[in-house]
Amino acid sequence: MNTLANGSFLGEEATSPNAGITPDIIPEARSSRSGVSVRYTPLPDGSKKWFLFRVSYGREMQAADLLIEQGIYAYFPQRYEMVEREGKRRRVLKSLLPNLLFAYLSPEEAELFTKGPSRQDITADTLPERKASAAFSLSLLLSYYYNHFATNEKGNNPPLVIPAKEMANFILATQTHSQHLKQVIMEKCRFLDDKQVVVVEGVYKGVRGRVARVAGQQCIVVSLANGTFNVSTDYIPKHFIRVIDE
Repeated sequence: MNTLANGSFLGEEATSPNAGITPDIIPEARSSRSGVSVRYTPLPDGSKKWFLFRVSYGREMQAADLLIEQGIYAYFPQRYEMVEREGKRRRVLKSLLPNLLFAYLSPEEAELFTKGPSRQDITADTLPERKASAAFSLSLLLSYYYNHFATNEKGNNPPLVIPAKEMANFILATQTHSQHLKQVIMEKCRFLDDKQVVVVEGVYKGVRGRVARVAGQQCIVVSLANGTFNVSTDYIPKHFIRVIDE
């Protein structure tokens, strides 16, 4: 995944760079500032998790760059939109889920990047200066997106954590940057049935979800975090879809 600033202009038509990949293979994330890249690789010990963060003032790109440069996989879905500027219509990339950013990191790193380094951490020289500087900058941008359907031992809502397979499916569905990607409300989707399906051909090959009609078109709706976020794909022909054998 190449992270591009919201509203940045592209001079050429987009293609789907990773068409046909399986859900366990996620494209690399790359910093738009330095070119630093990092790949998502699940760790056997489970020390890292997918967290969702709120980002202040629509600065998803800035936060993603800082995380990637610290070796953290960061992702925010984008879609093309047509805008008119200086009398010309052009395609630009904009966030599909504005002010939200996904990152794959440890709980300790999540705390550091949302709350910033403590004075004790810095004076004790437990953090490299570069990482401490990045953590401070990120703490001004990031805050947790909380899970309002769960409570911890203190009776508070914990930070939202997304299962790795669910997140991989979501990335696979949204990495095309298609202008037809939409954030949708489940109640307004006309689902054909409750069966889970998988796309077996085309740029969405491997994506799992439910078949629905959105804006008159047959597509796949992919849900994240128990339906907290739902995204519909482009039109997908019936013969590209297979029902998953439960």
